Amino acid sequence: MEKKSKWKLMILPASLFLLAFGLYAGYSMWETRSHQDSNSRSGAENLKNGGGNVAVFGEDTEKENYTTVGAFIHEFHTKYNDTLGWGRIDKVDWEEQREIASEVISVLTTVETDNTALQADFATISSYSKIIKEGKKEKKTLLQLHRYFHDLDIEFNGYNDTSDYFNITEYKDPDNG
Repeated sequence: MEKKSKWKLMILPASLFLLAFGLYAGYSMWETRSHQDSNSRSGAENLKNGGGNVAVFGEDTEKENYTTVGAFIHEFHTKYNDTLGWGRIDKVDWEEQREIASEVISVLTTVETDNTALQADFATISSYSKIIKEGKKEKKTLLQLHRYFHDLDIEFNGYNDTSDYFNITEYKDPDNG
């Protein structure tokens, strides 16, 4: 009889622990997903005109499924959020990053702009992307790529609904100040 009561007394704390852990894990996953959805929605809804005529795809090039250069920037900012953000940089899938870098390089070769600051940012992004595409496993390079796309998404696409800003791009949208 005494063994049954000890067992019952142990079930209650264990059940409470599991309940608390489950609530915490569920909330954490919900919060992460909510944050990702919010970023995706807010970026897509606030693209203004995707940078207007500051940069366009060349007329005779395949646009890689991006309607504007602004949409391309936003898409890759989202890709880096999804693959590197929220601690994922500690568990990098390097083959996936090589594929992303290859696509970045491919798309950037089709972009035309007379804006020298934006040209410089795209040249830097291309340079970092080439490092990753070559197979070098440099987390710092990935971090910089993510930051460039993050800041360009804010500047080029004209939305400021974030307190995170790294101020690493040369391009600044005069309407965004």
